[in-house]
Amino acid sequence: MGYPRLTPRVLRRTAIASALVMASPAFGQQQMLEEVIVTAQKRQQTIQDVPASVAAISAEMLEQTNTTNFTDLGKITSGVNINGGQDGFGGIIRIRGVGNNSFAPAIRPSVGIFIDDVPLASIETAFNNLSDIERIEILKGPQSTLFGREVSSGAIAMTTRRPDTAGVDGYIEGNFGNLGLAEYRVGGNLPLGDTFAIRGSYYHNERDATVDNIITGGEEGEYDKDGGRIRVLFEPSADFSAILSYEFHDSTVVGATAVAQEYGDLYQTLDASLNPDNSLLNVIDPYDDITDHSNPPERDATTEFVYLNVEWMLNDEWSLTSVTGWQDWEFIADGRELTPDGFKTADTTYGPYFLNDFINELDTESFTQELRLSYESDDWSSLIGVFYGDTELDNYTPFSQAIGVFPLPTGPLIIKSAGLSDIRETNEEIAIFNHNIWTVSDRLELTFGLRWSEVEKDDIKGQLLGVGPIADLNSPFVPTTQWADDIPSQKDKWSEVTGTLKANYYLTDDLSVYAGWDRGFKAGGHDVCKDGDNGEPFCPAPFDSEIADNFEVGFKGRFGGTFNWSGALFYQTYDDYQVEVQDEEGIGNTILNAASAEIWGVETDFQWLATENLLVDGNLAYIDATWDDFADAECLRAQYQREACDPVTGTQDLSGADLNYNSPWTANINATWTDSFSNGITWWVRGEVAYRDELFFFPDLDPDLKADDYTLINAMIGITAADESWEVMLWGKNIFDEEYLQEGSRNRDNGSIDFAAAVGGPLPSEGYRVTRGDQATYGVTLKYRFGGG
Repeated sequence: MGYPRLTPRVLRRTAIASALVMASPAFGQQQMLEEVIVTAQKRQQTIQDVPASVAAISAEMLEQTNTTNFTDLGKITSGVNINGGQDGFGGIIRIRGVGNNSFAPAIRPSVGIFIDDVPLASIETAFNNLSDIERIEILKGPQSTLFGREVSSGAIAMTTRRPDTAGVDGYIEGNFGNLGLAEYRVGGNLPLGDTFAIRGSYYHNERDATVDNIITGGEEGEYDKDGGRIRVLFEPSADFSAILSYEFHDSTVVGATAVAQEYGDLYQTLDASLNPDNSLLNVIDPYDDITDHSNPPERDATTEFVYLNVEWMLNDEWSLTSVTGWQDWEFIADGRELTPDGFKTADTTYGPYFLNDFINELDTESFTQELRLSYESDDWSSLIGVFYGDTELDNYTPFSQAIGVFPLPTGPLIIKSAGLSDIRETNEEIAIFNHNIWTVSDRLELTFGLRWSEVEKDDIKGQLLGVGPIADLNSPFVPTTQWADDIPSQKDKWSEVTGTLKANYYLTDDLSVYAGWDRGFKAGGHDVCKDGDNGEPFCPAPFDSEIADNFEVGFKGRFGGTFNWSGALFYQTYDDYQVEVQDEEGIGNTILNAASAEIWGVETDFQWLATENLLVDGNLAYIDATWDDFADAECLRAQYQREACDPVTGTQDLSGADLNYNSPWTANINATWTDSFSNGITWWVRGEVAYRDELFFFPDLDPDLKADDYTLINAMIGITAADESWEVMLWGKNIFDEEYLQEGSRNRDNGSIDFAAAVGGPLPSEGYRVTRGDQATYGVTLKYRFGGG
């Protein structure tokens, strides 16, 4: 079983039973492109039948492009930006320029990520190995009537391979490259009689360090990851199936590869006190493969999922689906200082980033339940669903930061002030949603649906600064413990009615045009409480819900069986857009509501079977994303220094300016040549070009925190056995070693901005750091299959 049967239109137009989404080595020497089957609307349809922009990526495509990590999806799909560490630390996911990152647990993800229909509670848990995946579908724009959890900018739906009773199959794979890269993957299916089957998979990934630490003398960037999945199928008849799944992921990442590009006034002043002969702190070229932390964090993350998918065909027209999920994510980053004294000596060339310590402990546990009742006939398809979710998050972070230097006969003493961030969130949500497709005629289909959502948040969130005055992480937190107990609970509800309305018209059996509207909703939330002037916690007002509207027109066509082409023109508006800004007084990010944001753009993708051997495919997006009204944006670092901000509010007006983390132009163009030897062995060669436009890292559009545009070129060559039992591939990514930046952040080394303003002095300057993108990598992939695995 699977999703409801192929629709009558699909059955009339094609006789296929499975999808080949993008080219694979086995594709060679065919005369026609095959149809693409997706389940974006919870039913099996060709991609042409879906009146929305959908990027579909098959298991074959993942293999051929050597896409093994979640972050790589953003490099093969235009209009999608995915960045973050191997463990998801600092993860950023944006579709059409809209999204958020993992440093603001108060905010719900704008992009929803689903594994076998189960919504992930944290975006970090998506940053795992793409092992034993059947397909990935990226739906662009708000999604309110198809998924249990509503999302405001798009969804990434991953479907894993399901067990079956047909026979034994499996695979063994190794992927080896420079920088000490070693990846191992195994998987297989085992029938247990006619009604039971079990499928399992396991992976292990490791890579050596990529940068040298000039402060500690160690190396950073090394990672070690393990994970696996077990799925048990119970299928007593063709009308009923249940799959119980368990998966786990463990990762350890050593150090951080970001390097300082400028130091702020606080660090510069302290360094001069510590080392007057070398008072000017030098900075590091981000492409020199060195870094300057004296407290590089070691990060450990553990993820567990248990989920149950039940599908019951009640009769030829009605079916019932249940999706039950439980997940737990535990994360700890230990950033305590590793050097004995914590500061450089007089003959050190580079300045250290040594002046804070932290331990970040985070635990997220979530339970979700979704029920869908579906109806399917020749001219009508409908589903009604209910969803319940309960998520609890605990984030405990003691930290300390240098505030001065006290001279002693034995040497300077760094004076630190300690702090504590204590966040406890409970998020409960319920929703009822309905999605309908009415086949008005052989040419016209109407899609419409509604959703009601309610989200309740009960949070205890506080951040205390200035415990000490001389403190470090080895000191007891007696004052902070009592203060944390006094943090008030913040409890609020947000609800909204959203929906969709679309029309899909078939000009011919192979060419359709569509137009539609979607509305999405992202609930409001609470920021952290701070210690007020009277010693009592002060809690800011809740930030508001975000409402997204998407208007889209597009076309999808198959021309002569050798050319597939689709395109879309969209216009999206966001009211009370939730913006993450850096907390200038503490750690983490805080949330502001921009009055509105406006996004419009065009997207297109194609596949062209130029000859029986040559396949050319590609995609392109242009996205113009601006703040329509954002009068209270934070100021730039330089504006603080020049006192160019509003003297009362300390803000600037960014209305009409660009959104951050959006590359206006993104494009991919690929070509694959496939042929075979006389003995049936297939060989193929593939070239890929990916272009990404410039972008700003921060909402204040700081020109120092900006990534230039770049172009990546990849190449692969491989051979496959005639019976596809084995495969060897040589691959290279970023083969010309293009230098580009993937992330930028503030140093938080400017001292207290509020204090400087209070005494009437100039506002201090703040430094910043950047992280380079992946350098040139190359390697070999070996794979053995049996039983068609």
